[in-house]
Amino acid sequence: MKKPVKYVILAFLFIGFFLLNRALIKPAEKGSEGLISGDVKEGWKVFSKKKCNACHSIWGEGGKGGPDLGNLPEVYKSPSQLATLIWNHGPLMWGKMGVQKIPYQKMDKKEMVDLFAFLYFLRYMEEPGNPIKGKRVFETIGCVKCHPLKEGLKEDLRRWAMYVNPILWAQMMWNHAPQMEKEMRVREMQWAKFKGNEMVDLIAYIRSLNPGVEKVHLSLGNPDTGEIIFKRKGCFECHRPEGKLALSKIREFPSTIAQLSGAMWNHFPEMWKEIEKRGMIRPILSAQEMADLVAYLFSIQYFDPPGDGVRGKAVFMKKRCDLCHLREGRGPDLTKLKERFTPISMAQTLWNHGPKMWEEMSRAKIPWPTIDPQELVDLMEYLNRGKP
Repeated sequence: MKKPVKYVILAFLFIGFFLLNRALIKPAEKGSEGLISGDVKEGWKVFSKKKCNACHSIWGEGGKGGPDLGNLPEVYKSPSQLATLIWNHGPLMWGKMGVQKIPYQKMDKKEMVDLFAFLYFLRYMEEPGNPIKGKRVFETIGCVKCHPLKEGLKEDLRRWAMYVNPILWAQMMWNHAPQMEKEMRVREMQWAKFKGNEMVDLIAYIRSLNPGVEKVHLSLGNPDTGEIIFKRKGCFECHRPEGKLALSKIREFPSTIAQLSGAMWNHFPEMWKEIEKRGMIRPILSAQEMADLVAYLFSIQYFDPPGDGVRGKAVFMKKRCDLCHLREGRGPDLTKLKERFTPISMAQTLWNHGPKMWEEMSRAKIPWPTIDPQELVDLMEYLNRGKP
């Protein structure tokens, strides 16, 4: 690994560790379980110690045998999604580990909890943007028409290069959007929309134009405070949990902060119309309020939907779990175990006993069953019936 690249990634990871532990992980000593109870830094150590980095890279650094986990933030948005990702790819992972002679190491509960925290951190953070692609976005969607890059002009976006956190960009765009909307109407311009990682690329481009400017950072968000802001600023009026626009029901919820900024921008016109129709005042957000709000929005996506025990029993039978894990099967009766099943405990059990399960299933010519996140949630509900 080239030293400059290595140090940049290490610095970025440590900044991220600090952000996630402050923004999304509540310390245990405060008496709160938090969104993720693990330690991100320890999870990174587990990732290296268990040789996950032999196959999986982070933003291009590491093994090339498996997918780059830093570039796949949309794959896992909740614990059950991450657990099913591990389950479905188990045989492929174990097979590659055997071919590459990577020693197999079991994980205890704390190690798996910390690993989950680390992997969720990767989803919450951004992969570094591409300034070359960002320049193309700046020109093609029309930013350059209103924001010429000329020294001294207040419209020159190079002054925004000091803002290193995408949350600050989201806050500035939110507050500035009404003025931009009026200007675009005068110029008869269409409201530009961002796709995928175009926002993070645009931010990288603007930063690259003024690399020497003093950077402005941001105090980190608190999801509890964000929920209060969500209600106080009127967001709750349109996005009630039981309504059609409930944020927890959005399937393609943005995977990273920059993507969330782009999604908010894309929906500004529709939001303004709905706000005006309801006779509401357009809310203004401070940078800290936006940080708290973003932390809350991401916390909503972290939790799994409720499971259904009846459907879970059907999953248990359909996936042939009953052949080994019911009554006097080859394995323990899962319905009688006292400890509650969680996505993390399921992932830990799978990791520790999966190779043996796979070997026995292969010997019995039973194909390895794949499972989706909802099926896993339903299955856990079935197995946990009656457990405190």
